[in-house]
Amino acid sequence: MNEKKRIFEAVRESEERYRRLVELSPDGIVITSEFKFIFMNPSGIRILAGECAEEFLGRSVFEFIHRDHHGIISERFRKMAEDGEGSPWIEVKFVCLDGREIDVEVASTPFVLDGKRAVQSIFRDITERKLAEAHLEFLANFDILTGLPNRRLFFDRVGQSLLNAKRQEHLVGLLYLDLDRFKEVNDSFGHAVGDLLLKEVSVRLADSLRLSDSAARMGGDEFTVILTKIVEPGDAAIVAQRIVDNIARPFLLEGHTVSVGVSIGIGIYPIDGEDPDTLLQKADTAMYRAKEAGRNLFRYFHGRY
Repeated sequence: MNEKKRIFEAVRESEERYRRLVELSPDGIVITSEFKFIFMNPSGIRILAGECAEEFLGRSVFEFIHRDHHGIISERFRKMAEDGEGSPWIEVKFVCLDGREIDVEVASTPFVLDGKRAVQSIFRDITERKLAEAHLEFLANFDILTGLPNRRLFFDRVGQSLLNAKRQEHLVGLLYLDLDRFKEVNDSFGHAVGDLLLKEVSVRLADSLRLSDSAARMGGDEFTVILTKIVEPGDAAIVAQRIVDNIARPFLLEGHTVSVGVSIGIGIYPIDGEDPDTLLQKADTAMYRAKEAGRNLFRYFHGRY
């Protein structure tokens, strides 16, 4: 009898410790049966913007899962029911009581509760982590000032464009741009106005392109444009002239009317090069020819088309 009592006390203490762990866990812990909540710990209630468990109990889990992820969750439940094995961590979106969408990590384990199939799941809010990852991704690939792709992303995109061009046997145009009289703007109105000018230039540059084309800021007042697919070399001149015309219009910046120009060099794949570095070098050389010819115009590396 004493042995049984000790076992009973040990089990009860173990259950009490488990209950406290569940209640104190910073992660959400829920139990579901037939896709409905039958238990939710305090952290789960908080994460899903609730005030008490009664707001969730008896409701379908799919009310709180983003519709785009209903399929994957349904498949996870089906597989757990068939195999009797737990589901590893996955990332999905939940929908809170207040309508907010949050990114979560969730893992689940099937078990039997009062003779019925049930599932215990643990989830944690990773929204801030995802935002931080997205921010780091942005910093790695985009220019902070203008929001345009930076050198790193430019080389990735131009590399992909040239691979596609090689497979599909079409031309790619690469434009290298340098603003004319940008230093005068910085000297006359200060770097704050100069930064505003670069932002506005990036907007006009993007407005001058097709959706399939891509602009990037290489640094300072230098930009590049990838014309992903052109029929003939002369097509690049149409875009280049449009950019020259758009940049030539005066900018109104903090009460100052600012006018600049742009010199553009054009390289054509595969005529001027078949790799990003060579093509960029040829376009850069052509850009300096444009400056020597009087600025605010464009030049091809390989003569006229």
